[in-house]
Amino acid sequence: MKNWQIKLSLFLNYFVFAILLNSVGTVILQVQNNYGVSEGSASVLEAFKDLSIAIVSFLVSSYITRIGYKRAMLIALGFVTAVCFLMPLAPAFWATKLLFAAVGSGFALIKMSVYSTIGLVTNDEKQHISLMNFLESFFMVGILTGYFVFSAFVDDSNPQSTAWLNVYYLLGAISLLAFGLLFSAPLDESSVRGQENDSMLEDFGKMFKLMATPLVLIFILCA
Repeated sequence: MKNWQIKLSLFLNYFVFAILLNSVGTVILQVQNNYGVSEGSASVLEAFKDLSIAIVSFLVSSYITRIGYKRAMLIALGFVTAVCFLMPLAPAFWATKLLFAAVGSGFALIKMSVYSTIGLVTNDEKQHISLMNFLESFFMVGILTGYFVFSAFVDDSNPQSTAWLNVYYLLGAISLLAFGLLFSAPLDESSVRGQENDSMLEDFGKMFKLMATPLVLIFILCA
């Protein structure tokens, strides 16, 4: 099947990011038990996730095509894979903060790249809508799977146990598989890049003009 590697990688992208993004509640509880962090301090993980999504989406959206969709997804997957493998090796609250900053930033890159990549690997509007719907459905599968995956690693009989951190070896392996599939698959982005006429400096200028609008300022402050 044409472009099967890219399509499979997109599904794995959404699957692993769905698990990681929606694990924040479980992780907040676990870091309180393991690292002696207060509930108020642990809740900052939610902000690390949400703010990184908002900030990276805003800063990168104006020139994502210059970075390249494939390159942006590889950066996201590489960063998240590295931090997932770091989690069991560095059992500390700072590593958890880094994880959710990486997950939020990575998802922003993935989200912007995936929908555009779908247009490059499908032949018509029907295929485009079909693949997009499957991806959205698979994201929900990831959310539901995440509850079972984390519960399999959490030791309820010993709240201080750090065995739950081993789940990140599994999630890191899935992310690494998605990275490998995407890295080895060709993706022709020439048709998209050919539409870019502005320089990166001009893109930044447009971005900062957009920042001046009250609605955008409110969005950033309330994100």
